[in-house]
Amino acid sequence: MRIPRSGVLGVAGVAAAFTVVFSKPLLVAVGSSDRFVGAVLDVTYGAAPKEPAATGDPVRMRVDGSRILAEVDPRFLSFAVDTSQVVGGHFWAAAADRVEIARGSERVPPFDFTRPALARLAAELAPAYLRIGGTEADHVYYSPNDHAPAALPPGYELAFTRRHWDAVNAFVRRTGLDLFFTVNAGPGPRDERGAWTPHNFEALARHARARGDAVAVWELGNEVNGYPFVHGPSHRVTGERYAEDVRVFAEVVERYTPDARVVGPAGFLWPVMGEPLSAFFGIYEDFLKAGGGDALDALTWHFYPQQSRRCPMATRRAGPEVLLNPVFLDEQDRWAAYVSRLRDRHAPQIPLWLGETGNAQCGGEPGVSDRFASTLWWLDALGAAARSGQPVVVRQTLAGSHYGMLDDATLEPRPDYYASVLHKRLMGTRVLAVSRAEEKNPYVRLYAHCTAERSRTAPGSVTVLVVNLDREHEAVVRHDGALGPRAQVYRLGAPRLDSTTVELNGAPLRTHSGELPLLEPIEIDVTNGALALPPLSASFVVFPAANAAACR
Repeated sequence: MRIPRSGVLGVAGVAAAFTVVFSKPLLVAVGSSDRFVGAVLDVTYGAAPKEPAATGDPVRMRVDGSRILAEVDPRFLSFAVDTSQVVGGHFWAAAADRVEIARGSERVPPFDFTRPALARLAAELAPAYLRIGGTEADHVYYSPNDHAPAALPPGYELAFTRRHWDAVNAFVRRTGLDLFFTVNAGPGPRDERGAWTPHNFEALARHARARGDAVAVWELGNEVNGYPFVHGPSHRVTGERYAEDVRVFAEVVERYTPDARVVGPAGFLWPVMGEPLSAFFGIYEDFLKAGGGDALDALTWHFYPQQSRRCPMATRRAGPEVLLNPVFLDEQDRWAAYVSRLRDRHAPQIPLWLGETGNAQCGGEPGVSDRFASTLWWLDALGAAARSGQPVVVRQTLAGSHYGMLDDATLEPRPDYYASVLHKRLMGTRVLAVSRAEEKNPYVRLYAHCTAERSRTAPGSVTVLVVNLDREHEAVVRHDGALGPRAQVYRLGAPRLDSTTVELNGAPLRTHSGELPLLEPIEIDVTNGALALPPLSASFVVFPAANAAACR
């Protein structure tokens, strides 16, 4: 293991040695019996993988339109508003000039869900789940009143009031979204034996039922395998313990909101490393072995491909060109396969959801996560998740910090937002297999879906997403002619990776009072079976005359 930038963990309260043992060399860190409060550690295993040579070689593509490879939920592309934003809790420091821990260090005002432009922009992404979750979800007390109590019970730090709940539900009704809510499974609702107790959650569930609020998904806990890092080493929740907790949780959900789905454990995996300290704190295998999957409707996991400068620990520090390396992008598939194998072994009946992802962990990286550089990653991540059969992906976050799709202060869309709108409009729920005659150009990433119904002009229409990561060469994509002679192209690009503005077919995109511009394609002749797409671009290519059997 190589530690290119070293540091020391801060200590709060009574210090205790905390040793992390990997199968390779040893890392020793100092923590606290209460909570880790500071660290700067970059950890990688050996040398970084070599970036493949970019040759610009043409790619010969064949889309199999005869069968459906996978089918995703209509709410496949979903998004979050962090619990810390909703309640006015601790969110990421705006300046991003210092290291923060698993939760942000700055108090923010409660999120304003009443902004008309916010509702218009969010509604463009419907149908979708709105996830209310994040680290602060495991610190809140559900208050049955409009205001926080004078004193919170032990183990709780913030109040999630009736006013907060009602604001969230008014927003989802106004925008056509479906609510996905993460429930506190942290220290507050646990008894002296460490078992989760449902009493405080029941107060919230009773209020939801009394109001007729339609909660689509309840999730127990956020990143349960990270509790020793967030709440302190003494707050570990084993997989067996969580299996018992989720059974109790599912019974309460069934009692109050029987139509809602139950998901968890929202565990996180890091690039390079996977599930951190799995021998000590890993949760998936023990949870599934203990039969916990039987109480779930979906297994959720979290993945960020890189870590921002705010993160106290990093296995891959964020940078503008880091995710142009196809080896790094392929890691999402690697860790999805890891969790899928465990799921298949013990609970093959439940789907796997990517319940939280963003360009860079800990609020996003300034100048990267809020720029066009993120868009190439984001569209590739969506393509890979759909191809691997994950029916739901939740983007962190709709608005806020540097990984938000909208600038929260101005509500000006960032490039990822426009990419999300086009994905929602053009990529349908049926995923098709794409084969290549050769694999000499890993910088050209190809994904195909049946065209979304709202944009389909003829039965059997196919949309191919082409992401060109190459900095210098066009992506030359040849097909066998079976997709038809004409194509409609929506090409996203920018003058630079750090551009705050994205261009559609060369024209900059801007909103007007929350109203989107027309997002129209250019039509091209592909009779010769060839597409040439610029360096550092992402293109949705619609073949209306493909007449694919799987899409009719």
